[in-house]
Amino acid sequence: MDIRLKLVTSSLDVKGGAHRVTLKIAQHFKAPIYCFDYQPEKTFEEFQDIEIITPKKTSLRRIPVGRNLVDTIEVFSYFYNLKLDDYDLINAHISPAEWVRNKNSPVLWYCYAPYRMAFDLYDWKMKQLSPLKKLKFKTWIAAYKYLEFKTIPEIEYMFTVSNNSKNRIKKYLKRDAETLYPGIETNKFSCKGYEKFFFYPSRIDTIKEFEYVIKAFKIFSAKTKGWKLVIAGSTSPFFNEYLEKLKSISNENIIIETNIEEDHLLDLYSRCYAVPFSAIDEDLGLVPLEALASSKPVIARNEGGTRETVAEGNDGFLVNSPEEMAQKMEWLAKNPDACEKMGKLGRKKVCKDFTWENFLKRFEEKAREMI
Repeated sequence: MDIRLKLVTSSLDVKGGAHRVTLKIAQHFKAPIYCFDYQPEKTFEEFQDIEIITPKKTSLRRIPVGRNLVDTIEVFSYFYNLKLDDYDLINAHISPAEWVRNKNSPVLWYCYAPYRMAFDLYDWKMKQLSPLKKLKFKTWIAAYKYLEFKTIPEIEYMFTVSNNSKNRIKKYLKRDAETLYPGIETNKFSCKGYEKFFFYPSRIDTIKEFEYVIKAFKIFSAKTKGWKLVIAGSTSPFFNEYLEKLKSISNENIIIETNIEEDHLLDLYSRCYAVPFSAIDEDLGLVPLEALASSKPVIARNEGGTRETVAEGNDGFLVNSPEEMAQKMEWLAKNPDACEKMGKLGRKKVCKDFTWENFLKRFEEKAREMI
């Protein structure tokens, strides 16, 4: 029996890991996607082969602090009042898409994490804002939480991306969730060698804390000459100021590339020496998994989902400061054979434990149970 699945997500506007999950589910079930903000030129091309339904008029372009009140009402209203028909199951993704549960049932929510700016990163974000922006942000989050807690208890089942996110869901949303790791298309990733540069790809966003890696690399390169750091990520107008800050603290050995094509991304993965990763308490972190799929060891911040994907001393290192990250960079640079061995162990692990076959098998199993 075919499952008539419909997907709902807030945006498809970057080539991010969450959008890759949405894409794989939509392709597997031949399902349409209801999306508030679809920007085909910025996300995966494969979405153009899928039916994407958006509101006739949209003004949302991400979720910046201080967004116009009309935009806030529009996106809140869209998901909270969206009424669908002719389906067996609705699969919700990026918040606040889960509010589709208000007028529809059953809903299977693949929750990457409770909206971080409303929960675990709320205080961190507030410290960065001016008094006026703090007031706007606080008001918006209060409205968000009201609708979130009104809807969450009704959702029939929740998958999540990691045990780290599972714990957050329990703490902040008071719900249980099942960890279901996403897959990695390992056939896309390869290793062409180990050239003398470190590579940190991620969207240009303050929560990725590129300053951490830049500081580590500067410490490393002061002692070890001839190396470079390449940063690559998608950009948003809301983080232009942050991008300029990163450029201002970089030097001739630090290269920042933005909005690169996938072929170039894969090429950089295949040629780099190792991948540092410093995102703040990341839900899971696809970058370390992609690095391991490219047979490159990872030097990751010792927190969040990377604790579940990077095995200390086996296929990478977990560090507690930029200084410690610099030390691991130096160790790897001095031990090329160990670097290659760690990378190969990482690829072996990803090929075994992080496959779309495993993901879709469990997802469909649960979907059939629910309907």
